[in-house]
Amino acid sequence: MSMMVRIMSLLPFATGALCLLIVLVSFFGFASGTIDDEIPALPCVGAQEECATGMSESDLDVPTAFLLLDVQLDISMELDDAAWIGIVDSKYAITCPPGATGLTNCTSSDYTCLAGGPNHEGTISHNLDPGSVRFVTGGDEGAVDLRDNTVTTEWSVHLATWVEAVLGMVGIGRCASGVHMAFPMVAKARKD
Repeated sequence: MSMMVRIMSLLPFATGALCLLIVLVSFFGFASGTIDDEIPALPCVGAQEECATGMSESDLDVPTAFLLLDVQLDISMELDDAAWIGIVDSKYAITCPPGATGLTNCTSSDYTCLAGGPNHEGTISHNLDPGSVRFVTGGDEGAVDLRDNTVTTEWSVHLATWVEAVLGMVGIGRCASGVHMAFPMVAKARKD
């Protein structure tokens, strides 16, 4: 009978070990390669608040299941000193719809950026939350030429911290349960 219990104890132990392995892998996460896109750096001859902006043609839809994940975007531009890029809620596509060329009738002051924007310099880091977003871009004040601009995007995925905590607790509990089933003498010795 005790041999059968020890064999059966492998199931909760293996389940717990699998949960802990998933948590360990999540610490390292999964990282993408580099994605390069060419977008034009728009000229901005007047004041920043008066210059035209461009917008991506379609929404980036983030499903509700992303609550379980921590997805990090890192965006950098080749012409960071002449242009800016920002991430906005997709609702701005209604008030500032992009035309055939991607240009809008809006200026940078018409947006509230979730990340990036005209006052941001350097790499933009943004955690994707469920919902829909779009990318907007414009030229920095004083940029007089329309130039090609390479935008580099990198992303990484981890389990959300709360998911890692739950899986870690379940894993430890299941492993402890398996050990207790296999070696009940430890529990008996403590009672005596």
